[in-house]
Amino acid sequence: METREKLDALITEACQSASAELVERDLFQAGKRKVLRLYIDKPDGVTIKDCTQVSRHLAAALDAEPDLIDGAYTLEVSSPGVDRPLKSVRDFERNIGRTIRVTQDTGRAVTGVLKSVNDEKILLVLKGNAGEIEIARGAILSAKVDIQF
Repeated sequence: METREKLDALITEACQSASAELVERDLFQAGKRKVLRLYIDKPDGVTIKDCTQVSRHLAAALDAEPDLIDGAYTLEVSSPGVDRPLKSVRDFERNIGRTIRVTQDTGRAVTGVLKSVNDEKILLVLKGNAGEIEIARGAILSAKVDIQF
């Protein structure tokens, strides 16, 4: 098994230990150390306990496989945050039923409750009796959950 594949398998196993889903992974050089940064999510949100569990599980697995990350490294595990852009189909799927704000390639921004998503488009229910709007995924410049305080 290739190094990257083996690292991905260990990350997947660590996420499963906390019933979490890997949203994003970054491995980059920061000075003399490498940083392995994971963003995890769960349907009901991520707790510090979840992050700790994934971190400890993965750290133990990486200690047993010291050749996977060459040299010193820092492991960071966190939630993706409330202002993280929605990009993949899975990002949108996790947010079905939530209000999102979408900026289209025309520059027009629209806000509505995400009703459905597939590879080609998303469907938003607009506020009031304004109906529904389909937006092609290729026409989305940015999309984020619209947090109301």
